[in-house]
Amino acid sequence: MAVSKRGSRKIIVGNIEFCWKATGNDGWISVVIWPADSDITRLVGTFEYHSEFEEKENDKGYYSRTKGQIIITNRVIRKIIEHVGIEKIVKLKGQINLGRLEDIYNIDNALREPIDLYVD
Repeated sequence: MAVSKRGSRKIIVGNIEFCWKATGNDGWISVVIWPADSDITRLVGTFEYHSEFEEKENDKGYYSRTKGQIIITNRVIRKIIEHVGIEKIVKLKGQINLGRLEDIYNIDNALREPIDLYVD
């Protein structure tokens, strides 16, 4: 089954052009990566949202600080492609289910900076 290219992004790794999409679902983010010239080859996996919050109290009231919120970027996708191997992906005819992508990529490098918010 072909991958919908609508809303996809492009990245070049090892002189090969890849397309990728990250879509939010109930409880996880689905990631699909495929060579730009192949509709039948793809890598699929998921990230959790990592949108944990920590509440702090100070003399002005409560503040919430995000402890994480993952952002999927080309840097994340590049690491996943390199982990699997470009040659393996290009030779593949079908799909590789990678499962939980936190096992491949250290998400500490993909988290949004902590933000302090005033809460009444």
